[in-house]
Amino acid sequence: MRKLATVAIAMALGAASASAFADSGNAFVNANIGSSNYNIDAPANVDGYDSYQNRYAAAGALRAGYRWNSVVDYGFEVGYGYLGNARTKIYNDDGGARLNQKNRGWLLGGNLNYNITDHWYVSVRTGWYRARNTYSMSAMPSGTYDVRGNYTATGEYFGVGAGYNINKNLSVGLAYDNYHTPGDVLRSSSPDTDGTAVKGTRIGMYSVQAEYRF
Repeated sequence: MRKLATVAIAMALGAASASAFADSGNAFVNANIGSSNYNIDAPANVDGYDSYQNRYAAAGALRAGYRWNSVVDYGFEVGYGYLGNARTKIYNDDGGARLNQKNRGWLLGGNLNYNITDHWYVSVRTGWYRARNTYSMSAMPSGTYDVRGNYTATGEYFGVGAGYNINKNLSVGLAYDNYHTPGDVLRSSSPDTDGTAVKGTRIGMYSVQAEYRF
């Protein structure tokens, strides 16, 4: 997937040199609002503890870029994605703990857009995702034991979308994006968690999107 993202971005960033062969393009701003789905798995039972997991969270992304007009419009984008929190609760009659993971980061990539008709379009995008993951654990009753850790790593993202062009400047639609953060080790002020290895995370995001072209 990283090789695919690299090739797609290289093509998009090199589009300026080929712009003479295409019609003029447009700067754009694209916004997504929806729900993320973390692929983490909580154990059904941990040393006598039951567990509950909420992998879904409110999420969104904001992108800006430039797209050249051709048979298939092509361009580049930069932006920021916020993928919400995944929460796990483990508990028994004596108490329990809350485990949280938050994921958000910067985007750099390329995109393609094809207008099936004057009003209907399909699109794809892919690129690099520089994500910051924050982990926290809070014991219950609250305050008896609280630790935090974080790390930053670069993975990749890809997405597809389809929708309706209201006019030459504005379109609305639906989109699916998939974000991947490689595993790393946590940085934490607590010796209990500092240096702990964590697995990579892949997060899907279903959203409605709107784009304005200048």
